[in-house]
Amino acid sequence: MESPVKTRHTPASHDSGNKYRHLIETEEFKELIQKKKAFIVPVTLFFLAFYFVLPILAAYTQVLKGEAFFHITWAWVYALLQFAVVWIGGIVYIKKSAKYDKMAKNILNKYQKELGE
Repeated sequence: MESPVKTRHTPASHDSGNKYRHLIETEEFKELIQKKKAFIVPVTLFFLAFYFVLPILAAYTQVLKGEAFFHITWAWVYALLQFAVVWIGGIVYIKKSAKYDKMAKNILNKYQKELGE
């Protein structure tokens, strides 16, 4: 049975894809991706480690069961720190992503004539 929805690929849309393929092969674009990866990968690994350490420490060790201050255990301190880490991480990511967006805009402006936009 034939699908009721048919898609047409026009030569113009195919040509646009080739233009963007050329763009992603430029050194500027590769540098942008490299910088983004250099930030995102370590930060993601830190967040994952930071969040998964709490249940592991709480379940298998006595480290977080001690009193930190005012009858609050280290488990509560660690758990509350997770909120701070989320907010700080979000603020840092917003600031860094603005720089990446600016770099991407500069790349698009540089190759605007080639892209035909």
